[in-house]
Amino acid sequence: MNIENQNQPATRETMAEYLDRLAADQIEAGLDATGADIKAAAAEIRKLTQDIDQLHEHRKNRAAAMAEAASREDQLAGALFGLLEDRIRSEAEAAAKDALEDYDPTDHYNFSDAVAEHSSEPDEDRTRDIVREVIEGGTFTFHV
Repeated sequence: MNIENQNQPATRETMAEYLDRLAADQIEAGLDATGADIKAAAAEIRKLTQDIDQLHEHRKNRAAAMAEAASREDQLAGALFGLLEDRIRSEAEAAAKDALEDYDPTDHYNFSDAVAEHSSEPDEDRTRDIVREVIEGGTFTFHV
């Protein structure tokens, strides 16, 4: 049995290091096949750990690249908006000014009839119809 580490201060060993130590103990005890299998497992764990570390690094690099791209997009959008803002504002103001200058409320369908209807003296039947229409289905409470 391998007792090299028993007199040394305790350090945290990785799973692969533990398996290497266990494999050495098995080989020393005459269990060569078991020791070889454990060594192979330790090597596979090291490889997988390296793969995971590389994936973490790749993810970190991708996140940084995406942040950089977003920053460049923001800068580009700001530059484009700066170039277009005055042009858009002047076009919108011109269109609004033209629309207001060309607006004639009397051009609308039945404009004069609508004005006449609302400005003439309402007759009694029309008043009753309007009141019925307004209170239809309503609930009233009177306090005296």
